Amino acid sequence: PAGAPFGIVWGGIDAIQYLLAAGQFPFLVFGIFFITGATVGRLFCGWACPIGFWQDILSIFPSKKWKISKPDNKAFQEISGFILWFIIIFTAWVGYQRTQGQVSDNYWTNIPYAVIDPAGTLMVTLYYAFFWGLLPGDAPDEAVGSLVDSMGFIFVLKILVLFVITLISMKVPRAYCRWVCPTGALLGYVSSNSMLTIKRDPIKCEDGCSKCEEVCPMGVPLMDEDPDGIANSLCTLCGDCVDACPDALSFGFRF
Repeated sequence: PAGAPFGIVWGGIDAIQYLLAAGQFPFLVFGIFFITGATVGRLFCGWACPIGFWQDILSIFPSKKWKISKPDNKAFQEISGFILWFIIIFTAWVGYQRTQGQVSDNYWTNIPYAVIDPAGTLMVTLYYAFFWGLLPGDAPDEAVGSLVDSMGFIFVLKILVLFVITLISMKVPRAYCRWVCPTGALLGYVSSNSMLTIKRDPIKCEDGCSKCEEVCPMGVPLMDEDPDGIANSLCTLCGDCVDACPDALSFGFRF
């Protein structure tokens, strides 16, 4: 996320918001999104996303998991699309207003989703809060003040959203990735037809076996997918299903 310590690049969604809010169209960022999604799908989500890794750690905790039905899982997925388009429309409107000189720079208008983004809270806000001593009573200089004092309600809101996402992710693996993440939603528009995919050999599938679906952290109905390549936009190519049934499933390419 934008503002992460030692970060050398921004997340794509943050970059899109910042450019749109500045009155510029993010051609390069959208291009990277769609080229990535068309070639390797949501591979980044499964193998490199830090907030995804955080959820994987949470899912290890020995707590009873919630059973989410296939229709409900698909329906909840629409939330991420709503968030994505709200972000794009809102920041585009802000960008237009800014070109007219009617909007000033502030936390809400430059990168609005950063206000509640759990990745930003976990890796930016809390980092500076703990390592710079900006929690209440920790500030070395009264002029600096605490992070809570300076951000007020926004700080409380950020912590609350992270807390809720954390609790749900302990009960539903990758809940944020499934239903909320706008990055996954944007990649999902083209990842269903990506060149890199997971294929299934129906001949080697045992009748009544559902091991692949049981281990899928995203709840993808693998047995309902095309054997020549998973077309579900939730698939992050994590490979858990391949590990569960290496005889019937494998990584492959489609053109």
